[in-house]
Amino acid sequence: MNFTLKLIFTLFAGIALGALLYAYSPELIRTATTDSPPNLILVSERIDTSGQPSAQQLTGMKQSGYDLVINLAPPGSPGSIDNEGSLVTGSGVTYVNIPIDWNNPQLSDFKLFSAILNNSAHRQILVHCQVNRRASLFSFLYRVIHEKADADQAYENVTSIWSPDPHWIDFANEVMSAHQIQFDLM
Repeated sequence: MNFTLKLIFTLFAGIALGALLYAYSPELIRTATTDSPPNLILVSERIDTSGQPSAQQLTGMKQSGYDLVINLAPPGSPGSIDNEGSLVTGSGVTYVNIPIDWNNPQLSDFKLFSAILNNSAHRQILVHCQVNRRASLFSFLYRVIHEKADADQAYENVTSIWSPDPHWIDFANEVMSAHQIQFDLM
C-alpha cells in the first residue's frame, strides 16, 4: 500500500473512531452545547426529567425557566459534574442532591423526594440523574401517588427511556404498595 493510500485510510479511520466516541460519550463530555440535557422529558406543567446536564446547561437553569434542580445521582457518579451545586445555585436556582444508590433505592429516598416536591408546589423543577432512569421512575411514582396522575400515561415517560431492572420494579412496587396503589410495571 502506498503512502497516500495509508494516509487516507488512517484519516478515515480516525474520523470514524472520533464519530463513534462522540456518539457514545455522555452529553457532559461534549462542550459548548446549548441543546437540552440528554433524555429530556416534559413530564408535567412543572416537572421535567433528564440525564446529566452539561456545565453550561447547569449555569443556564434560570434562563431555561427552572426554580429548582434535584439531582438523584450520587456525587462522583460516572459523568457527574463536581461543582454542580455551585453552578446551579450561582445562577439563582435552588439545588438539592438526593444520592440514590442505583443498586439499593430506598423508600426513605422516595419520601424525601416527595417532601421536597410537595413543598415546591409552584416551582418549575428539573429532576435529573445520570441518564434519566432514577429521575423518570421517581417522578412517575410521585405523579401517580401524590398528583393522582393516570399510571399508564405516567409510566410511558419511564418506558420511553428504559425498561426498569428487576430491583427497580421491586422498589416501585414497594413504594406503590405502601400507598395502596396497584399497577403492573411490566
